[in-house]
Amino acid sequence: MSWSPLDEKNPSDDTLIGDEPFDMVSDCFRKVVRLYKRDLKRKPSLREVVGTVQAVLEAQLKDHTSDGESAELASLTFRTRKIPKRQKYAKGDILKALAANGEPVYGRVFDPQLGPQWKGSDFGPFVGVYDSLGMDQSNLDAIIRRPLIVKVFPIHRENLENREWLVIGHRPLTEKDRKHPNGPLQIAGSNEQLEAASYYYGLGPKTFYNIEDCLVRK
Repeated sequence: MSWSPLDEKNPSDDTLIGDEPFDMVSDCFRKVVRLYKRDLKRKPSLREVVGTVQAVLEAQLKDHTSDGESAELASLTFRTRKIPKRQKYAKGDILKALAANGEPVYGRVFDPQLGPQWKGSDFGPFVGVYDSLGMDQSNLDAIIRRPLIVKVFPIHRENLENREWLVIGHRPLTEKDRKHPNGPLQIAGSNEQLEAASYYYGLGPKTFYNIEDCLVRK
């Protein structure tokens, strides 16, 4: 269990956030999403999520917070901003997608070690997938310490630009990262890395003929 400042830019602020509370709240939101999908066939809107949190705190502030003894919740607001139409990415970026069972799985944009015959060829970006099904994104370092289950091979740029894999963080590539096994030098319009990961975990079918060549079997 670890605790860190809620506002790292303000050293005088003594409010804290913990990794286990983060995991518990994240799990709660996942359950809420499942209920919306079950009954309404869609994910909740941000307004619906915030409204639910506000309703709970209004009714139970005293039960759940130290402030509740002397205050009541007057309002809970949020702000959004538009994200760029095309997601940008770079080598070392850590990626998140949802496997066929709805759980998160994580990959990374790698710098592959290609033979001299491929130098100058534009295959990129190259993505491999970690053995990370169901892990929480709050600990990126734990994710990238996991072994690969899907080898490093090219992915169609649109899969990243359209956020089929979401960039959630960045860590500089190390020499060890450059020694991960390469998969076939092929690019398809489908999301082959995600399909291969789902297949590896027994969550999806064999969607392309050489899918086994893309996997790191133990």
